[in-house]
Amino acid sequence: MIKSYSKNKTFNHNNWLKNKGNVALSILDEYGISIYLGKKGDINIKLSNDKNYESTKDFKSLENIFKNITGEDIDLSAFYKKEKVLTIENGLEEKLKISPEDLKLVIAEVFNPFNNDEFILQDNYTYKLNNFKPSVYMLLEHELNQELIFNLENSAIGKLILHLVNNNINRLYFVANWLSFFFQGFKKSQVALVLLGEQGAGKGIFFNEVIKPLFGEDFVKTINDKSLNTNYKGSLVENTLFFNLDEISAKNSSSASIKNFLKALVTNASITAEKKFKNLEKETPIYGQILITSNELYALEIEPSDRRFTVFSTSGNLSHYSFLGYGSYEALSNAIKSELESFAIYLKNYYVDEKMANTALNTVEKDELIRQYQTRQDKEMLKLQPKQPKLTKLQQNIIEFAEAIRCRNLNLFNTIVDENKLQLKQEIFWDLQNGIFRVENLLPTFQALYGKRFFTSTSELLRELQKYNSSLFGMHNIKMYKNSNNELKEYFCLFQIYAR
Repeated sequence: MIKSYSKNKTFNHNNWLKNKGNVALSILDEYGISIYLGKKGDINIKLSNDKNYESTKDFKSLENIFKNITGEDIDLSAFYKKEKVLTIENGLEEKLKISPEDLKLVIAEVFNPFNNDEFILQDNYTYKLNNFKPSVYMLLEHELNQELIFNLENSAIGKLILHLVNNNINRLYFVANWLSFFFQGFKKSQVALVLLGEQGAGKGIFFNEVIKPLFGEDFVKTINDKSLNTNYKGSLVENTLFFNLDEISAKNSSSASIKNFLKALVTNASITAEKKFKNLEKETPIYGQILITSNELYALEIEPSDRRFTVFSTSGNLSHYSFLGYGSYEALSNAIKSELESFAIYLKNYYVDEKMANTALNTVEKDELIRQYQTRQDKEMLKLQPKQPKLTKLQQNIIEFAEAIRCRNLNLFNTIVDENKLQLKQEIFWDLQNGIFRVENLLPTFQALYGKRFFTSTSELLRELQKYNSSLFGMHNIKMYKNSNNELKEYFCLFQIYAR
């Protein structure tokens, strides 16, 4: 039982009555009936506070409904040109009449948790109907300086949250701070909370039995893969105070449109997105706090530079922990229900660290999601790279030969064992040690290493070498030097060529 709830203390709920001097309207108010005038001349009515408004222009039928409920002949003739008169007990004639000017004219519906009126007065004396209704827990009386007897760590709700953050006490108070920041002023955190862990760990209990009643069942929303793929994302985010993105697949969250939508959902104040049967006239405000839950450890793509997500891993299935000492789900659920009032007051009185509430923590779990994201990115990049054509045997030989000359790799030329090539081998070694290579030795050296079937002339070989490394084997790099016999020979200069 909620004892400290004070009706209408902070929210002017059901302030539909415009003319308090109108007897007919006062009678309707006594019976819990609310009405207002629509911009098409219709009357919108709800018969009790737990109902929604319904529009009608059948004014005569409405008179019959009022007669049935109140026993009075309430006159709506101003809406269809007819009069009725009631003789009251004192013998005076008084019309129980309602005219259009007696009703508040509603020109639009809005969702505004920052306004305390259900009917919001506009500058031209019309009204907007505020579809936001605070939960009973939001309306609890509290004193900011009162001493609280609620012990979070020993409570069922605290134990559940602690279980959902794998028994890390610092993370428990991070969640408490994150929740309090939003609960106290509906200013959403710039950080989404991500809970990853096996099925049955209590993620659903936390959202359905703690978050929902605190923020109002009508104003929390579960979003899954299917609903996330809708074209009407404006309808998805409107009129919502808390989002639970449940079992969103990493594959789905990796698409550019979904990724951008998730980023906007966490940090943006509004979004330009379609609504079903509505034109894109203006942006849709985003009021909701974000909770992401999944049984999969890789449920979300997170980039290395991310500042939007705090990721925690949960403990195991609650049934393996005797439902946190309560023995059964039913007992745990009942304990949570009994604590909601105290927990709400605890959140209202919590000393909030605003910076912490808006700063994503670096956690091991988050680092792992980033690592998996980078691995996926690397694989995607490899797919995009053009496949290199397989080198022919000749191309392999050309590359090996050119690199051996460029790097002065004596090991390759040491494989020349033909006794008839010993003079050639000596010249190669002497040249490489001196940073040069004779042009006339290109063809015989290549043939000694790879056979004569590839080339029959130096010019043919040189053209292939130039395709691979024009800097080394280009004509501009041929110099004239005297050999040991004082003969002028053409050489490639290797000292100035250190790279291709």
